Amino acid sequence: MQKKHAFLRGVVWVMCIYHIFLGITLNCPVGFIEWTTTHILGASRLPDSSALFVARMLGTYLIVLGIGMGVAAWNPVKNRALLTIGSILVILRSIQRIVQSVDLEQALGISSGNNWITIIILLAFAAVLIFFRYRIYNEMRIETT
Repeated sequence: MQKKHAFLRGVVWVMCIYHIFLGITLNCPVGFIEWTTTHILGASRLPDSSALFVARMLGTYLIVLGIGMGVAAWNPVKNRALLTIGSILVILRSIQRIVQSVDLEQALGISSGNNWITIIILLAFAAVLIFFRYRIYNEMRIETT
């Protein structure tokens, strides 16, 4: 079954690597955090010291999400619940970005365009995770009948 889902597993591996990389970067010295917020997150204003503290906390959660996605990509049938958890988290994160778009622009200078690009990418990842989970569910259901 794993060879059958090579593309879907590949997308989940990309999510894994991206989240671990971003999480580690957000836990590095201030220069790395500033580089990450500017070049990856699209911020035009650098975060203040309280935002850096929050960024480090967020980085820890991103590492854990990345590890979870790696476990799901490694064995998607056995760890299919992680696909559901990942999709819920990404959908909630998209909703949060929509609701707080003005705050993101005021605090970090993330433009509306960059914010919407991120939202679309997040929702695309969520769609892949949901589709992957659905495919595995259907295949397991067919195998048991």
